[in-house]
Amino acid sequence: MYLSHDDPSDIVLESHGQGDMQILTEIAHWLRSFLTHAHPDLGRKGAVCPFMEQSLKLGRTALSSVDISGPRGAGRLATTARSALARLGDRSAPDSVYNAFVMVPVGASAEVRRERILEVQQELKAEAVAAGKMVGEFYPGHPMPGIHSATFRPLVSPHPVLAVRAMVVTDILFLTFPAIPAEERLSYLRVWHGLFGEGTAGPWGQIYETARAEAEREASEYA
Repeated sequence: MYLSHDDPSDIVLESHGQGDMQILTEIAHWLRSFLTHAHPDLGRKGAVCPFMEQSLKLGRTALSSVDISGPRGAGRLATTARSALARLGDRSAPDSVYNAFVMVPVGASAEVRRERILEVQQELKAEAVAAGKMVGEFYPGHPMPGIHSATFRPLVSPHPVLAVRAMVVTDILFLTFPAIPAEERLSYLRVWHGLFGEGTAGPWGQIYETARAEAEREASEYA
């Protein structure tokens, strides 16, 4: 089910019950209201997530629930996310870069849902990046600060959510966190450079060169 930018009638077509419908409705509202608007604490002009703003305008955001109840719940979420990554398509089709799949786990407590999206995000991150795609997690109380403001929390959502989309040039900022092991950072940077490096001038090229040099230095120290 795809969301348009401002039509509330298309919010929930895939749910497992009234409670799940409420969760999906709240996530749809968050996508449209929080991510696509400016925020005084963001630290820059524009929407919190320019990607989502454009994806919704083009009707390229798919929202669905995933039942994670029972011992096979995590497996169902991982399978759904892998399918979504495959369905993103390649980058050659017009506007395909704005395809996005937002998966909302249901059928378990909020804590279990948070644990599952974290598990699946870690499981799929490397293979997603290798394919030029991103898989990210959002949940209530997410501690990660914004890139432009240490006090802003852009990954806080009303309920745990797992999202996949194509990689964009600004994602280099998410691929070079110091907590990512150096060799892993280098592999991510190779993918990024293959997609955006040629002809990328200005701050993005400088960020790449600085991040690559730092990761190479760290890798050599621990070799």
